[in-house]
Amino acid sequence: MEYSTDDIAAARSLQFATYIYTSTATFWTYDYACSLHEEWTFLLRSHWSKMKGLYIVTRYLPFIILITDLYMSFTPNENPGKCGMLANISLGFGMILAICSECFFILRTYALWNRNRVLLTAILGTFLHPSALSSILPSPQDMRLARSRASQGATRVQPVTGFLSHFFSFLCSDWDS
Repeated sequence: MEYSTDDIAAARSLQFATYIYTSTATFWTYDYACSLHEEWTFLLRSHWSKMKGLYIVTRYLPFIILITDLYMSFTPNENPGKCGMLANISLGFGMILAICSECFFILRTYALWNRNRVLLTAILGTFLHPSALSSILPSPQDMRLARSRASQGATRVQPVTGFLSHFFSFLCSDWDS
């Protein structure tokens, strides 16, 4: 059976993404294992608040996203419906994570600057600006492209969101040409 250059490029891209997911899972697991005792001591002894809940979401949601991505990378899946559902779950968790981590950053910056209202207004204005939101949420073009690929029978279709698409297209670009 002959493989086209597009098939080989797609397989290399999938292999590269799998290597990235696996190495990320390895480093995160090691980091969490090394600091697990201190983190649980902190979490159990401190009082529960909205900020602590936001911290827990931003700290542990990447594991769920990573597990979903690893499952999609390592499990052969011929069912486009299941693949699309897993991609949507990963995308939804990714958007929740991006929003929660930005809120966590905004609140920490606000607290570090002694609750400066001018700074809070500037940060919130920047965060809520439509161009800033486009870096977190997927564009309509990304969603249409993912739907068209899924309708053509492609499996493991993941619509990439704003800044991630630029970052991974930069990493995966052909450096030889």
